[in-house]
This record gives sequence, C-alpha cells and structure tokens, in this order.
Amino acid sequence: MTRHSRLEHPESLSVRVRTMTAEDHQSAETVSFITQLMSGKRSVRDYALLVSQYFYIYNALDDAADQLRATTEVPGVADLLDPRLDRRAAIRADLDALLPAAGLNREPVELSSTAEYAQRLREVANDPARLTAHHYLRYLGDLSGGLAIARLVQRHYEVSDDQLNMYTFASIEKPKLYKDAYRDQLDALGLTPAQQDEFIAEANRGFTYNKAVFEELGTYSDSLAPAGF
Repeated sequence: MTRHSRLEHPESLSVRVRTMTAEDHQSAETVSFITQLMSGKRSVRDYALLVSQYFYIYNALDDAADQLRATTEVPGVADLLDPRLDRRAAIRADLDALLPAAGLNREPVELSSTAEYAQRLREVANDPARLTAHHYLRYLGDLSGGLAIARLVQRHYEVSDDQLNMYTFASIEKPKLYKDAYRDQLDALGLTPAQQDEFIAEANRGFTYNKAVFEELGTYSDSLAPAGF
C-alpha cells in the first residue's frame, strides 16, 4: 500500500505522470512569488492578482472540459471530467469580494503568460490525452493542497471565507477517496502508449505554463505601487 492508500502499479499512468513531472512541479511551486505569498511576505492584492489569473485559466479549462465531455468517444473521459469540479462560478464569486478589498478593478487583469496558458487549453479542447493532463494537474492539485492554501492566505492576509470559494468542493465529501478514484479512472482510460506519452508531456507543459504565470505575477506586482498588508 502506498502513501495514497491504494495499490499502484509502477507502470500505471498515474504513477508515471507523478514521477515524470516531479522536477517541473518542484520548479513551478518554488517560484519566489508563490513561496513569498504563502509565507506571508506578499499582500492580499497579490493573492487577488493570482486568483485573477485563475479566472482566465479555469474558464478556458472548464469550457474545454464541457466541450470534450460532450464529444469524446474515448471511454471514461466524460466521467473523469466531472462537472462537480468546475471552478468558474466559485472563482468569479471570490473575485467579486477580493478585487474591491484589494483596491483593484472588478475586471481581473490577464497577464500575457496567462493568455498563452488559456490559449493552449483551448487548442487541446478536443484532445482527450492532452486536455485530461491539464485537468489532472489543476484539479488533483486543488483537492490536495487547496485547503492548505486557503488556511495560509487566511492566516497571513485575513482573507475571509467568501473570498475562498475556489477551494471549497461542497459536493465532494471525502477528497482523499475522490482523488484515489480519480487516479483509478485515469489509469483505466485505456489511452494508447503514444497517448500516455502525450499526457505526460502535456502535464509537464502545464507546469511550465504555471511557472511562467508565477514569474510574471512577481514582475507585474513589483511594478505596481506598494500595497499595504
């Protein structure tokens, strides 16, 4: 039994993607903007800017998931793209509360790296291997670390519950069991070896996009007038 409390085969897609994306994952999550934000060295404005990027990323991802769910002929893909995970309304609600509190315009700013990321999601909307790679990256990450992120930003920046809907999955009672089932579904998709390689390559690409967004956020934020804590 593994750390995920489920039997895993070393050649399964869920194990291979975790192993083969570890370096890019680590590179993305250690960008200074993110480490500073999570350690209380940034501001609520910076958190609002981050969620602003998620607004565009998740709109593109969930739009693409809707499209693929309706058209795919690959068994299991429609079930994997569970509409209960959709974050569009939750992020909009967060921004409606966050942006005024942070002194920002109601229309969220979209950075160029974010636009590139969202465009890639639209490009792979009909590709079951590549789109599910982005879906896996974003949603298993949210279900794994979302509550911890919410607690950190609440502690450091006094962000209220009505500004943290993004990390609330009310219809998923037991995230741990859900994540295990998601990985099982992923392994059972029956992707060809070539499609599995595409999935892993696209997941690595997703971490590269995330890293670029975090780096540009740091540069953009630092170019603005200082924000109070």
